[in-house]
Order: sequence, then structure tokens, then C-alpha cells
Amino acid sequence: MIKAVSDETTNDATRPALFTHNMFIIWQPEFNLGIPIIDEQHRGIVSTINSFYYGMQSNYIEDMLLPVIDMVYDYTYLHFRIEENLLEQVGFPDVKSHHKIHQGLSSKLNLIGRKSVLDKDPYRLLDFLKDWWIHHICSDDMVFRNYLLCPEE
Repeated sequence: MIKAVSDETTNDATRPALFTHNMFIIWQPEFNLGIPIIDEQHRGIVSTINSFYYGMQSNYIEDMLLPVIDMVYDYTYLHFRIEENLLEQVGFPDVKSHHKIHQGLSSKLNLIGRKSVLDKDPYRLLDFLKDWWIHHICSDDMVFRNYLLCPEE
């Protein structure tokens, strides 16, 4: 499971206070599917979530909320298209079901993003993104992992 961590600030002279913010999600090797482009994109989305968290901890979230929403939406659109293309190429039998999962996630991102902006509540978006990607990486995508690694003939 992806770990959410608390921010533990130290005044250690070897680490300036600016760099003491911990990441919100720590990538674990077991999250890798073994499909390089998909793994890299998953790490990219986690990096975006961590950047968003950093912005929240640094109190400049008002400047970040809309750009993060746009970035996550655009990035996931690209990721979902590539993932679906790979599934189609290997003849994955449930590609249409996976596409519907992607459509639902995109719609929910749109809704949560708008509500976060209207309510000025970045935590709603942060919690959604963490839960979404934990489920997407550790559950939705694990369904096709072995199929992509060893396609049936």
C-alpha cells in the first residue's frame, strides 16, 4: 500500500528548513507493474500529487490548485489513452471495461476538482487523488498486469 506520511520538520543544521517537508506518497517497488511506460507514468502522477502536497505545506496552494487540476487531468488523459492502447494491442479481453473505469475516474476528477476550487478546499482534491491512485495502481491495473507481461497466444 502507498504510505501517506506526516510532515516532520527538523531544525537540523545539515538540512535547511525549506527541504524538511516529507512527501505525501512514498513510491514502493511493489507498485511497479513491470511495464516501463506505465510505471513511469504512475510515478509521474505520484510526483504531481507530492508536489501538490508540498505546495499545501508551503502555504502557496492558492496559486497551485487550478494548475494541478489541469495537470492531473491532462496527464491522466494521456496515461489512460496509452494504457488502453497497450491493452488493445495485446487483445486484452476487458479493455472496454477498463475504458469505462477510466471514464468514471476522469468524470470524478472533474467534479472533485471543481468542488475543490469552488469551496477553496485543496484537501478534498488531495484525498481524492491519493485514494484514486492507490486504487488505480494497486487494484485496477493489477488486473491486466500479467496479461501485458505474458499475453495469451
